[in-house]
Formats: sequence, structure tokens, C-alpha cells
Amino acid sequence: MTRRPASRRPPKLDDPARDRAHEPPKGPTARERLKTAHVSGRSTRYGRDEVVTTMRRLVDGDPRVRLGLPPFRGLTMEHVETAVTVTFGWKGDGPRARIAPSCTLEGFAAARTRVREVARAGGTIAFATGRPASLLTVYRALAAMAVDAGATVLEHTESGVVGRGGRRLWWLDRVAVLTDHESLLADTGAGTEAAEELLFTLPRPTLVVADRSFAGVALAQGIEVVAFADLDAVALAVAAWRGGGARIVPLDDRRPPQAYSPLVELVSAEPADEADLGLAGLPVVSDAGLPTAAP
Repeated sequence: MTRRPASRRPPKLDDPARDRAHEPPKGPTARERLKTAHVSGRSTRYGRDEVVTTMRRLVDGDPRVRLGLPPFRGLTMEHVETAVTVTFGWKGDGPRARIAPSCTLEGFAAARTRVREVARAGGTIAFATGRPASLLTVYRALAAMAVDAGATVLEHTESGVVGRGGRRLWWLDRVAVLTDHESLLADTGAGTEAAEELLFTLPRPTLVVADRSFAGVALAQGIEVVAFADLDAVALAVAAWRGGGARIVPLDDRRPPQAYSPLVELVSAEPADEADLGLAGLPVVSDAGLPTAAP
């Protein structure tokens, strides 16, 4: 049989299987990376009983767990459990507490959207963290995005004295942090002096992006908040569930800075990048989408 010359043969059809074989392998999604880094998923620090104890103390009105928020009237354990389920994606089952990675990503998507909305409207935003060793890189990225989008990010050189020991607030790349002039200090949640000094030092902002008592005190003063919250910050989850003008990003707030890289990358991600990172398809919550609940 005579073979047809190559020049006269019909073109070969593409082989999808062959094309897929040559595609570079995709890396882990944002969900998987957050879980591997223990930013979400099973908590390395909190068991179920510890979180339940915090919930009960909140129902009892203990100021040490309210993070600057006033007592919640008529609050019951059922209400708190519902707020924890909605916010953290955890129903109290199993011996270890958990944060659903999807809740972290959904909360961050809503937070990012709101920061952009306020910025594009020419609003003012204040950033502050009581977990600078962990979350400062995330806040810096959001603050830079806000400025690029048109916001006025409120900052100062340093605040007045906060409590005893000569501590003050300093601003690092537009983010307020507490310092003793030698180290950056964490917020233990025991007092609200630093958060009150922040709002005394700055003009009243349109939006506060913060955690712990910085977020709680701002909410107590009627300021809208984007709050990053760990499982010991149940009060912030309850405030948001009750319609208190807060968007919550649930996460472990004591991980190494590199652990939050998926969130930093999502700050400026385009839609195509979001698909690769695992964010595509998650709901986008705008100003009309704040969660509300009774009572």
C-alpha cells in the first residue's frame, strides 16, 4: 500500500489528554494552604471546653472576654453557639475547636470588598492590631490597597501614654501597634486603654480594620469594623451576628507571618488569580450584605 505524503495528510486533532499532561501542576489552593499553616482548620491551641468556657463567661457579662464591648442584653448560650457556628463554621462537636477554611476565605473576601468600597467612596480608615507579630503583614497589605483605591488612611507618629510603663501606639506602614519603645506588644484583652487611645488620637474614621479590643471598642462607639477574630474573640462574633456593623475574618491570630501569605496574595488578586488560589465562587458581600440576626 502506498503511503500518503506527509504534506497531503489531514491535520492531527488536538489530544486533550496529551495537552493536560503538559500543563504545569497546580499548587495547593488557598484553603489547603491556610489549613496546612493552621490559620484555619483544627485549632492547635483551643479545645472545645476552653471555647465553651469563654462563651459562658460572655453570657455572664465578664468584661475580660467582652473586648471592650458592652454587656449583651438577653444573651443566652444558644445565641452564642449560633454566632460561633455562623462565624467559625464549628458546631462544638469534637474535642478540638475548629475554624472552617471556607469561613476564613468568605470573611476575608467580604472584608476586602468593604475596604475597597469605603476607599472608592473617599472614606477614612484606621488600621490597628493587637497581634503585630502575626497579622501586621496582612494589615499593611490592606492599608496599601486602601490608599491605592482612594481612601484616607488615618495615622499619627505616636499616641499619648497608654496605661503604666510609658507604652504608646506607634504607626508602622499606616498600622497602629502598641509598643514599650523596645518591642511590639500583644493585646491580652485585659484592658481597653490602647484602643481608647487610638480613637482619641485619630479623627473618627469611617471604618476600622482591627482585632481584639481595638475592634471591640470601635464597635462600642458605633464605628463600622472589619475584625479579625480567633476562637477566644467570641464577643466579636456575637456582635456581628446581632447586626452590630462588623464583618468578621475568623482565623488563628497567633501564627507566623508567612502563614497568612494566601490572604496577602488575595488582597490584590485579579479574578483569574482568585480561581487559582481557591477563592473563585465564594460570595462577595457588599455594604448591603451585613449579617443580621435576632435578637
